[in-house]
Amino acid sequence: MSDIKKITLYDSSVTTDNLGDGIIMVAVRKHLREVFPYGFFTSIPSHDYPGKVGLAKAKACDYAFIGGTNMIASHWLRYHQLKLRLRDLGSVKPFLLMGVGWHKYQRDPDPVTRAIYGKIFDRTMLHSVRDRYTHDKLKRAGFDNVVYTGCPTMWDLSPTHVAAIPTTKADRVLFTLTAYLRDDKADRAILDLLAKRYSKVFFWPQMYDDMAYLEEIGADYLASGKVEIVEPTLEAVNETLRSGDMDYVGLRLHCGVLALQNSVRSLIVIVDNRAAEIGRDTGLPVVKREELARIDQWIDGSDPVQLTLPLDEIAAWKGQFAAR
Repeated sequence: MSDIKKITLYDSSVTTDNLGDGIIMVAVRKHLREVFPYGFFTSIPSHDYPGKVGLAKAKACDYAFIGGTNMIASHWLRYHQLKLRLRDLGSVKPFLLMGVGWHKYQRDPDPVTRAIYGKIFDRTMLHSVRDRYTHDKLKRAGFDNVVYTGCPTMWDLSPTHVAAIPTTKADRVLFTLTAYLRDDKADRAILDLLAKRYSKVFFWPQMYDDMAYLEEIGADYLASGKVEIVEPTLEAVNETLRSGDMDYVGLRLHCGVLALQNSVRSLIVIVDNRAAEIGRDTGLPVVKREELARIDQWIDGSDPVQLTLPLDEIAAWKGQFAAR
């Protein structure tokens, strides 16, 4: 069959304890499978340097993809989340970005980084990026073959889907923390509010250190049983979200999107550029960490979710493979 393709997928859910990368990769695989129903997919870790076999797979493929993470940065020699050695850059097939974003707010890429991206980013096909900030930075760096599509985790959040998301307060809430960007006072205040307003608070540790952070700022709630721990698996958090009568208020972006996927009312607390930029671009429900009154107001009831997704650009990015 002519439509059988060999696909290499740089997998951000390998060699990491961040379960948010797992949420991303579920969406990436789903949408790539829709594009390549007969594709043979091989995953290699994006967070670790590939060995001989990995490099061979990264070279001998029809397409290579990096999906839905904050992979791009401005100074390759200082920091590169995609683990490729300089000597390996010429050994891999140039890859395509799929809903990828910028590492954090930075200056435009330096000349060395632009040259590296020019070598490893495909120059003949469209790249997909998750926010306009990333789109504009790549355009300024000389990449005209880039479209803003939003994150693949949001591509199925159609108007029909989000119309079914409740606007009134649930009895219980799912909560998350981000230990590597901690603010003890602000995060404890959010936890206090949720414990006051909901009959039960469920906590999902998306990374290993999140659990220790909760034990530091919320030991009393754990001891009293007010906060219940959800097992650190995607299966467990999905089951919790689907259990009914549940809101999500938390500091983890992709858990908040997962809540929307499960038709759960969701408010994402901004801790970095990702939620801020995606919220600005799409209307994703977000709030600043210090805006406790706004969180309290949202708990009482919220407007219907209205997302603005670049559907034409998503279709163009996915459709470009049909003619090849």
